Amino acid sequence: MAIPQQTQQQTATSQDDWMLTPEQMLFMMQNHNVIERAFADDDLQFLRQFAVSEDFRTLFGDMGFDEAYDRYEMMSDSVPL
Repeated sequence: MAIPQQTQQQTATSQDDWMLTPEQMLFMMQNHNVIERAFADDDLQFLRQFAVSEDFRTLFGDMGFDEAYDRYEMMSDSVPL
């Protein structure tokens, strides 16, 4: 049984909606080590400050840090090294 084309298009659109822009991805990559260190040290204060920083808000708007980081992890896992 073939999957209708409309379903395939909706899935592609949903996946695109979950992606970060190149600028957002670059920002997360540039801050990867400090974010990972904060998670390892359980430094929630740093993560809260990072999430409300002007740089983060400029790139991510109303998107919360948790969602941004989830998207970053998903995209990082899908990129071959």
